[in-house]
Amino acid sequence: MFDNLYYVGMTEYSAWAVTTSDGIILIDAIFDYSVEDEVIDGLTALGFDPADIKYVVVSHAHLDHAGGAKLLQERYGAQVVIGAEDWDLLDERNPTWKPERDIVATDEQRLSLGDTTVTLYLTPGHTEGTISTLVPVRDGGSSHLAAALGGTAFNFGPNRERLQMYADSAERFRGIVEKAGADVLIANHTNFDGSKTKIPALATRQPGDPHPYVVGTNTVARYVTVAQECAEAALAGL
Repeated sequence: MFDNLYYVGMTEYSAWAVTTSDGIILIDAIFDYSVEDEVIDGLTALGFDPADIKYVVVSHAHLDHAGGAKLLQERYGAQVVIGAEDWDLLDERNPTWKPERDIVATDEQRLSLGDTTVTLYLTPGHTEGTISTLVPVRDGGSSHLAAALGGTAFNFGPNRERLQMYADSAERFRGIVEKAGADVLIANHTNFDGSKTKIPALATRQPGDPHPYVVGTNTVARYVTVAQECAEAALAGL
């Protein structure tokens, strides 16, 4: 996708590999049944060694994003980063794919590896431990900043407290996006960031053509605003 960002996910479920001078930071680990084919074999096909995965940042502790973390932790010693409430959620549910409790994400945590630092923000709502991320990316001689809102859909029913939490987190993250100047949108589902059309567009991109993922800060902020206002509309309907 960029010089230091690779897509290693599925048709609907995303996983992003941030390559650095000292290894790989993986954002989301998709399912336990698909992590081998998509992440491990995908990185290998791209010329990378999956053993270089040093961190796995889990946006939220649902199977479609956290399921593969255990395998990467056990096979390669990758450190798994999850929000405190979502570690607790995993302990409560105790699924077979649960990784060992490792790094507990903190708000505004700067996760550095080699020449790259990604910044983590706690944005509870989709789950109570959801993590949103800012990732510096490069396209030739151009530098950009990618924003990933950690959880987009409402999957918790008519819950006033969670909807308010979601709206507050989205409002805050919009301010973070605007202040940081994030101009690239990535997501953990391909329907949300347009990856189904942007990835094919990249395959035919010619020198000098605009990058399909570089949409501008205003567009990224508007995306987060839509999430906020949908939560507020749902609250108003209760």
